[in-house]
This record gives sequence, structure tokens and C-alpha cells, in this order.
Amino acid sequence: MDAALQLKIELEKGVKFSEDQILDFLHKSDLVNELTADFPEKPLPMVWRLIALSEIPFGWLLEYTQKLIEKVYENLATSYGFSLSGDQKMFLPCYNAMITSALCRLDRANDPEVRNALDWINSHQPMQRGEKVELPGFNFEKYGGCFNKTPCYIGLAKSVFALNNYKEKSGDSKYDEKLNLGTKYLLEHSFYKRLSNGKPITNHITDISFPESYQLNVVELLRFASSKGLQNHPKTQDLIEFVKNKQTKNGIWKCTFRYKGDGYVAFDKVGKGEWITFFIQNILKNTPKNLFGFEK
Repeated sequence: MDAALQLKIELEKGVKFSEDQILDFLHKSDLVNELTADFPEKPLPMVWRLIALSEIPFGWLLEYTQKLIEKVYENLATSYGFSLSGDQKMFLPCYNAMITSALCRLDRANDPEVRNALDWINSHQPMQRGEKVELPGFNFEKYGGCFNKTPCYIGLAKSVFALNNYKEKSGDSKYDEKLNLGTKYLLEHSFYKRLSNGKPITNHITDISFPESYQLNVVELLRFASSKGLQNHPKTQDLIEFVKNKQTKNGIWKCTFRYKGDGYVAFDKVGKGEWITFFIQNILKNTPKNLFGFEK
């Protein structure tokens, strides 16, 4: 088992470690060593590396992570949020939200760059159908239309996650109205189903995959539902049952999709699932003792 996952399991058990002990785990991690082996120069690899490190326990303690955050701020941050081009030309709500969530997990929730991104979501991201969005200079149509009569579900969901990640880290209720509106929208769709016919909203939304990519999936949605205490909500039951049914006979969940974006690093290979199993079991409050045989 990877040392970073060992650390995460122990932390979830309530074991306390000094900063030096945590760094020792991280430096022994093959996954962390893979993530820090080179420094991304292009926007997309920066995004995927940032997201991956945000899922590593205490990932912000790494000098590499702090340097990466500063590079993201230098190249992707704008006065209105995060853009792949550093300006309006390649500003996409989904990427703005994913970067914001990652930075919140990396203990940067109160940075002005993050607050700019959150303010954009609060001011402009539709959380229901029929909201007209007019933002001269932005080029949403080029990427399929983020804000048509029905807003892009991926961008909406990831924006809701960003607002929630911020609240969890900061305790600030400034964006609650928008967060609650978006949560209601996700619940109306049972998190992953079309209202018209009950089929999955996107081709990849039913994938079991970690960490997140551009393709929204049920692991992300289940984690959000858990963080909001919605496990017992009637509209969450289909999502929970769907994920439970993906469990294999030997009690694990396997990665079913590996995103192929430049610089993206999956935590589990296709057909494997230590990280995914830990996350799903923990979300479902069904984490057994000595998971995968690891003992301190």
C-alpha cells in the first residue's frame, strides 16, 4: 500500500502525527514521488497536478505544492477567477471551480485569488434552468455552451462543490444562498440522472474514478452528498445504491475509467482500487478496521 494512503487511513482513525512524521510518510510515497517528479509548465498539467496534491493528506506541507500554487496564481489567476489562458478567452466555469476546490483543500481558502473565483460563481454561475447569462468578452460558446437554457451540469456541479469546499474550510456562510440553490438542483436530478428519462446525464458520470477530472463522476457526487449530510435524503438513495452495486465480490471498488488528460495521474490503475475503495467506504461510513491489512 502506498505510504500516502497509509497516512490517510491512520489520520481517519484519529492517530496524531507530528509534521516531521507526516512528511516522512509523504516522502516515502510512490504516488507523491510520481506527482512531484517534474514541474508542469502548461495550464492543464498544472490543474491536474494541483487537484491530485489536494487529495494527498497534508499535501500543502510539501515545498513542491507551495511552488505549484504560486505558479497557478501567476499563470491562471485573474480578477474574476481562474482561466486556462489567464484571461477571458479560456475561462471555463468547470475549471475555475475545480481549481478553487483544490486550493480550498490545500488550506488556501482565504487567498484573494480563491475569493475572486468564488465571487464569480456567486455572481454568475446559474444554479437552475432559464437563467440568462450575458458576459461580454467571455467565449463560452466555443466549448459547447456552458450557459444555454439548461446550464452545463458538470460546471454547475463542480461550482457547487467549490462553494461547499470553501465553507467547510472557512466556516463562512457568505455563499450559502447559492450553495443551497445548487444543492437543490443536484438533488432534483438524484445527483446523476436526467429529469426527462432517468438516464445518466453524461457518458462518464457513472464512472468510478479518482481523483476528479473534467468528467464529473459518482464518486465526487457521493462525497458531496456525504459532506452535506444528505445520505438519508430520498433523492440520494439511487446514488448510494448505484455505487454500492459497483462493489466487487471481494468487497472493493475498482477504477473503471482513467482520464487521459495531459499531466493527469490516476491514484488507482484501471482494475485496481485501494484509494477508491477507501474513499467510498469512508463516505458510506462503512470503513472496516485494518483496511487492506494495514496496521500501524
